[in-house]
Amino acid sequence: MPSTRPPLPAAALLVSLSLLLPSPADARAWQGVEPGRSTSVEVVARFGEPTTRKQRGAVSVVAYKGDQALQGTKEVQFHCRADGVVEEITVFLATSLDAESVEGTFGKPQTKTFVESTFQKVWLYPQKGVTVYFDKDSNVDAISYTPPAPHKAVAGGAAPAAEKPEAKAERAP
Repeated sequence: MPSTRPPLPAAALLVSLSLLLPSPADARAWQGVEPGRSTSVEVVARFGEPTTRKQRGAVSVVAYKGDQALQGTKEVQFHCRADGVVEEITVFLATSLDAESVEGTFGKPQTKTFVESTFQKVWLYPQKGVTVYFDKDSNVDAISYTPPAPHKAVAGGAAPAAEKPEAKAERAP
């Protein structure tokens, strides 16, 4: 009888991704940081001094990249309000992740849209506070976590074109 157990490398990848991606029950938090509640002081206490801190109007961006990238990521950006509360977390994964894996973690997206300038797809999960940006090869480019939106119906399932995460803060090369 053939084994139904996945090969070790696939199993290891699934375990790694499960640590990076929150379960649907706690989709708002990423690595213990919850948008809308956690502060930049808590982020630094948890992960150490960031690679960069940039001010963009009333929003400051605390980023970990390069040698300081957090485990399993190329870069993580914490976008903080003037009062220091994290309003958004943008995670650029180090491991390739496809649409099927995203659906397995978050379910079917409430809305599918695209980045207007590149036509790359974007999946929105507003009740979970999650937005997934795909690259031109249909692998995940970035996942953004924000406080969940209140539940409301979207007419026709359409959404405006999304803003690509790089437009919000600089990304490591």
